[in-house]
Amino acid sequence: MKTKIVLMCLLCTIIQACNHSTIFVGHRGCLLGVENTAEAFINGATHFGYQGLECDVKVTVDSQLVCWHDDHLKRVGIDSIMIPATTLEQLQSLSLVQTRKDVTYTAKICTVDEYLAICKEYNVFPVIELKWGIGLNNNDMTLFPALYALIEKHGLVEEAIILTSMKQSLEYIRSNYPQLTCQWLRHKVQDEEYTWCQDWGVDLSVAHTSVTEDVIAHSKQIKKDVATWTVNDIADYERVKELGCKYVTTDCLEINK
Repeated sequence: MKTKIVLMCLLCTIIQACNHSTIFVGHRGCLLGVENTAEAFINGATHFGYQGLECDVKVTVDSQLVCWHDDHLKRVGIDSIMIPATTLEQLQSLSLVQTRKDVTYTAKICTVDEYLAICKEYNVFPVIELKWGIGLNNNDMTLFPALYALIEKHGLVEEAIILTSMKQSLEYIRSNYPQLTCQWLRHKVQDEEYTWCQDWGVDLSVAHTSVTEDVIAHSKQIKKDVATWTVNDIADYERVKELGCKYVTTDCLEINK
């Protein structure tokens, strides 16, 4: 395993920075491990030293919250399973296999509860991206209280960031859980959207290819922070850092402290 990690380090870009102001967030944990699983989260915190860890949330048929990006498991070679039609127990019996940069990893599904326990243990803040699911969508947020209870259980209410592209979901959270920090995920920001962010107290999370001086200027004007994703190249990092992005989500940028 140590040999694999050394090999991966050689493939990742190293940031030579002793005193950087950027806050780094590990994308689905990091590149070392099956994405959105415990190994990737732990390596994001311990190997790369990221201050935050991002996960995606999906809902099982028995209303359990798991860390995964899609409704299906095709990215780990399982074509027959759909998370919304599968129980947590059934998912936990599966081996997830993923090859990343020529290294193959095997893992089990990670629950949101387990993910939050990792964040607490390794002193990193959670960035929880809500994906469309039963009880977690623009029309139905009935499962959000259960998610909030998990965040509260691990003592991470003040640290947690809720990220989603679902506008009505964010309005629900800001109305009912004003203590939580929220980010609106946008591939590109329209001028009228800054007013909504200001009115609802929501920060922006923008694709790095769409971060411009104008985006930063508008955000500063409404006193909102800007996060960006997914930055894996040193030139892209230097650009968004210079522009003034507060949070940078990455798979493998390595902080050389």
